[in-house]
Amino acid sequence: MSAPTDVVVTDFDHHSAKFAARPFEVLAELRDAAPVAWSTAHGGFWVITDHGNVVEGLADYATFSSTAGPAIPANPFGTRHIPVAFDPPLHALYRKVLNEWYSRAEIARREPEIKAMVAEIVTGLRERGSWDFVSDLANVSPGAVTLGILGWDVAQRLELLDVMTRSLRNQANPDPEVQQQNAQRNVWFREQILREANERRADRRDDLMSVLANDPIVDGQPLTDEELADMVVLLILAGFHTTSGALTALLVHLEEYPDDKQRLDQDRSLIPHAIEEIVRIYSPATAHARKVTQDTEFGGVTMKQGDWTLFVNMAANHDPGAFPDPERVDLDRNRAKSVAFGWGVHRCLGLHLARLILRLEVEAVLDLLPGYRIDVDAAVRSDHMGLGYFYLSVPASLPQEA
Repeated sequence: MSAPTDVVVTDFDHHSAKFAARPFEVLAELRDAAPVAWSTAHGGFWVITDHGNVVEGLADYATFSSTAGPAIPANPFGTRHIPVAFDPPLHALYRKVLNEWYSRAEIARREPEIKAMVAEIVTGLRERGSWDFVSDLANVSPGAVTLGILGWDVAQRLELLDVMTRSLRNQANPDPEVQQQNAQRNVWFREQILREANERRADRRDDLMSVLANDPIVDGQPLTDEELADMVVLLILAGFHTTSGALTALLVHLEEYPDDKQRLDQDRSLIPHAIEEIVRIYSPATAHARKVTQDTEFGGVTMKQGDWTLFVNMAANHDPGAFPDPERVDLDRNRAKSVAFGWGVHRCLGLHLARLILRLEVEAVLDLLPGYRIDVDAAVRSDHMGLGYFYLSVPASLPQEA
């Protein structure tokens, strides 16, 4: 698609290593140049980086639709992730069944079992003496909890994580062979989902997978196999990745700013505030794509029907117009305007679960690993920001006894 005239044109690419190397600076430079600009990457799209326009656009599902998929380029595991890929009123019909499993009350009911699981994981780290906070904690508990809600064997976690990671890191790779590998992994992923569904149809259990496989969801009818796969793909993708980056970003921050760590250690009621501030800065999701449904004037530019738009919630959360001194972690900050978990009808379904897991993980680390240290110099951050701000490795250890 050719670039529109009389607008700021950029080569901004949220999947590039260039962006991942200095995300906050790149977004600030782009916002200063034009809060609404045209990127030539991935066939062309509008990139929106100021808080006001991000909030307005994400709330206006009639003009900026999710039905073409929430990612640029398309997610390797499909474009119709239900219910994210539906707008109202259809969106609410599909989301209703999930709300019962991810509501604040339901997540609170699960807290004792999740707390026990996290404590067991962290106790194992203490016994080892040295570990990696990414592979040994951040990538363990969220996936285990998600599979537990679905009723899947938790032992599948590593294989699922590997398949997802390989494809998502190559989401924007145009190599035909790589794209074919992504397609094959997508087929495999959906085969696992339908195998689980068929097992629940033959033998119903007390889990979310049984509900999705058997119960009437929309207009008195159960989900089709395709709809079920589209829904479970979203639950697993989001459930595995949402909290991983946030936990490691918070732990690295606490290592670099020991005064904040001391505050949390002395007053555990501050942990939820620290979590909200960290997810504001180090967004668990970088951006949300939408497609323009009709010619419209938005943010001072003319958008055409069919144009892709990318609402960069990470940029919105760093907009100094909404958050003074936005890069500073301030545990006492008012974060009511944060779009870390999205905005509008598509706000993150699993935010209560994400907050709970993160709180329990931080509490367990402070309680069970006293004196732990992170080797910040050896920590490795991902060179890919398509999903969000992630570390690949955060090595840590307990002090050795004299």
